Amino acid sequence: MDKLVAFFKNVWFRRAIAVICWGYTAFMLWIAWLCFAYYFQFENPTPAFVLYLFINVAAMGLMILSRKQVITQVNSYILPPIVFMILFFGFGNWYIIIPPIVVMLVLFFVNASNETLKTVLGTMYLLLFVIGTAGHIGYERFMGNLSFVGPDLTERDTDYETLSESGEYRLVRYLDSSPARNTMTYYVEYTGDDITLPKGVAKKVFGCKQVHTAAYTSLTQNFVSWGTQTRNGKKVEILYVDGQNVRDNPYLVKEISSSDRSSKSSASSTASSSAVSSSLMTSDNSSAQ
Repeated sequence: MDKLVAFFKNVWFRRAIAVICWGYTAFMLWIAWLCFAYYFQFENPTPAFVLYLFINVAAMGLMILSRKQVITQVNSYILPPIVFMILFFGFGNWYIIIPPIVVMLVLFFVNASNETLKTVLGTMYLLLFVIGTAGHIGYERFMGNLSFVGPDLTERDTDYETLSESGEYRLVRYLDSSPARNTMTYYVEYTGDDITLPKGVAKKVFGCKQVHTAAYTSLTQNFVSWGTQTRNGKKVEILYVDGQNVRDNPYLVKEISSSDRSSKSSASSTASSSAVSSSLMTSDNSSAQ
């Protein structure tokens, strides 16, 4: 038993634990990125939340164990801005926000760093959280929902989602049901950037491409649908707007344009070669006469 206690008190063991705890900080940075750029959709959020809670509790225990290490002390001052990003970008998703806030607060107060430094940084971080939260709430109260990715994720129609023929792209829509107007806005998202979660998925929204916006009177109306066309012998995924107008998949527009340019260049080269050959043949015939 004494050997086990001595092992846990060993300074090199605690330094190793302090280094490992930076993995939690990197994980929180990843969570902040997900809150910023992704839309979460779960069949059952319980398994994901239990795993997430376990990671936070385990990290808190390890950080308390290594609280006297300089590496952990530095970590305790790096973590608050990252947790603030989770709060700001994922505002309202409290099951994601609350666990890291608890870990951050506990670590900040129990780490054995200089009390003066802790007081100064603590005051700065407190102002950051108070002003940031108040600003976020004030903006949403007077200006509407705050979105950093383009579409307002609170207006996403969870009952509408259609995949292209290849399955690489999905068409989603957002419903603006404000008193002034009822509009449907369609976006295309790339499914290859999605991240699978326990009993759920994080769908990449950042960088999605807007296709069409139209007024609607019923949710059964559908203004955009997938289709295909053959161009230069290659099948291309397109979008039909209002059942008639053809709109290229915005993710493939650049690729299509490049293909068209290369085809035109090839055709031009072929025509030029034919003209040169014809000129040479005419010249030869003239010489022969």
